[in-house]
Amino acid sequence: MDKYVDAWVNTPVPAEDVLVQPDELSSNVKKWFHAQEESRNKGSTLDQLIAAMDDCGVDKALMSARMSWHHPDTRPRGPFQPTSGMPDDIFDMFLTELAGAMKRYPDRIYGSVLIDPWGAMRAVRQLERAVIDYGILAARLFPAGHGIPINHPLCYPIYAKCVELDVPVTVNLGLPGPLRPAELQRPMLLDEVLLTFPELKVVGTHIGHPWHLETVALLQKHPNFYLMTSGWAPRYIPDEIIHHLNSRGSLQVMWASDYPLLSIERAVQEAAALPFKSEEIKRRFIHDNCLEVFRIQ
Repeated sequence: MDKYVDAWVNTPVPAEDVLVQPDELSSNVKKWFHAQEESRNKGSTLDQLIAAMDDCGVDKALMSARMSWHHPDTRPRGPFQPTSGMPDDIFDMFLTELAGAMKRYPDRIYGSVLIDPWGAMRAVRQLERAVIDYGILAARLFPAGHGIPINHPLCYPIYAKCVELDVPVTVNLGLPGPLRPAELQRPMLLDEVLLTFPELKVVGTHIGHPWHLETVALLQKHPNFYLMTSGWAPRYIPDEIIHHLNSRGSLQVMWASDYPLLSIERAVQEAAALPFKSEEIKRRFIHDNCLEVFRIQ
């Protein structure tokens, strides 16, 4: 059986903690990922995730802490309307939860954390604490959720801190599932960031559709730009992305499920059926690239 490394799973949410999102934010998520709606609404456990990984040959996973812009204390009310940022007590609570999963399943679960740029220097200190004190391997940004574009000045201190800490940052690209402005996540906005921070490793998530040709162009231009296929059933990954993977981009594109939006089983089965040019390219897509970019041991 092939071994997989999942570049994005979300921290399992117990049934009693499941948040019902307002329809104006989540209606498209329900429509696009309806097959998983029941399991999301019922919640899940860490043991269930590990069991699914075992069944499908997923050896390791990069888990995102479940603090998010959906939390009532941090959710923006509209584009460009600042919040107080992520409160330290909430940040630490969810970070501690993630650290517990990492401790319970060492060598299986590794951590990443969403950073709220509206926190300004608080956000920078939170990122530093997450990496140094908790062993977090990557920062995450969700521009449409934060209500600011990828190249907004508030994001630059986070990019600089990632360079200083030598950790990658993942950035959501393209049309968001929640009903938030897509232009904030247009891939070409990253060009400025990548030129400003040539040492920064940036991993685009969710393909960048409908601007995925911009994603491919950036992959061709910038050696420190990568892409994970999170949130996309592999059978629907655009041909241009697969072509880049099979040609110049064999070191840049990595598999991810975004569990529970996609089940581990479906994400693995459909990834295995992709038209890889060689077994080496397949191995890099499903395993090696994630390990190398995020320095997973």
